Amino acid sequence: MRLQSFLSQAGIASRRSVVQELEAGKIKVNGEVVRIPSYPIFPGKDRVTYLDREIGISTNKLYFLFHKPKGVITTAKDTHGRKTVLDYFKEVKERLYPVGRLDQDTTGLLLLTNDGDLAHKLSHPRYGVEKVYEAVLDKEISKTEIEQLQKGVLIEGEQTAPCRIKLISTQEKQSKVEIILHEGRKRQIRVMFQSIGIRVIDLHRKQYGPLILKGLPPGKKRPLHADELKTLQKAISNKN
Repeated sequence: MRLQSFLSQAGIASRRSVVQELEAGKIKVNGEVVRIPSYPIFPGKDRVTYLDREIGISTNKLYFLFHKPKGVITTAKDTHGRKTVLDYFKEVKERLYPVGRLDQDTTGLLLLTNDGDLAHKLSHPRYGVEKVYEAVLDKEISKTEIEQLQKGVLIEGEQTAPCRIKLISTQEKQSKVEIILHEGRKRQIRVMFQSIGIRVIDLHRKQYGPLILKGLPPGKKRPLHADELKTLQKAISNKN
């Protein structure tokens, strides 16, 4: 097995980020620093460490649907002592990691797993997993503005992929819209609306691929049902 693939499946980082961790000298195989992503290893025989902590691939795959509350950080640890999503999974012994991210002020559906291969595919732009959000805007949005955003806007010099936006309601000089994305750049929705002078007051993700959040209160989690996992895996395999 390639070291890069092993590290990704062990949940250290995405395959792209793993390269950075390797280059930084954070990975050792049998006590020696290795910086080559394609370096061959034999799980169960070779000892692999990350920051001098031994890591491995769990055979017990776990998948959780979590309703992230506002103010919670989507990361394993926070240097400022803020609450993270993993604080809600302290009883789980396996090392979980979130698939994609929701910023601190965004609520909604988050998938956590120790299945690095699935997490990598779900996060990779190639697979174009559909993500559905609802946003409350600080002003009324026009049909022209919606059409403009749907075509894509420039974010840090790069054009966003086309998306779908539907106006749900307009009330007291505010708008509520549904946004469907197939990519997930950092704070993408907020930056998109900011580019046309509109501020996102509230942002909530209600669907990730075939997974739907409905009925799960904020701060609560549940394991994926077998049929949900099967549908999720099928959605990815159809795009291979």
